[in-house]
Amino acid sequence: MLTVRQLHTGKLFAMKIMLKELIKKRGKVSQVFLERDLLLHVPQHPFIVRIEDAFQTEHYLHLVLEFCPGGELFYHLTAERRFEEESARIIIAEIILALEHLHSHKIIYRDLKPENILVDIDGHIKLTDFGLCRKNFGAQDLSESLCGSPEYICPEMLETGVHS
Repeated sequence: MLTVRQLHTGKLFAMKIMLKELIKKRGKVSQVFLERDLLLHVPQHPFIVRIEDAFQTEHYLHLVLEFCPGGELFYHLTAERRFEEESARIIIAEIILALEHLHSHKIIYRDLKPENILVDIDGHIKLTDFGLCRKNFGAQDLSESLCGSPEYICPEMLETGVHS
């Protein structure tokens, strides 16, 4: 992820640059397009990172995203070791609101971890990294695909492999 500045306004953005050859080699084409499509077509929400633009060059795909100068929640958690109860309560509430928004659009977010939660300029959280999401996933639907980061994998995946 790079920080870039728009020339005519001076506004900062985050740019995710992905090598096309590597995306194809790793079999991640559908994940990249899913992330772009979700960010472009799901109505904006205050706790979900906003996409500003998406484009490609001969060798690269680019996603231009809202810049969150607070960095990852992981950084803050590591630095503080633990959050005050009131701060934790606000962070959790904002995460729940973002997830409820996605669920209301039949999207399940499957990579929730501190590294995928950014902090914006006002100290609010923003969910990012939508490559493992599932579209058209209702409350009664079940998934059997193993996904996510091993450090944060949910117990249902380990116990039964089935999750909702």
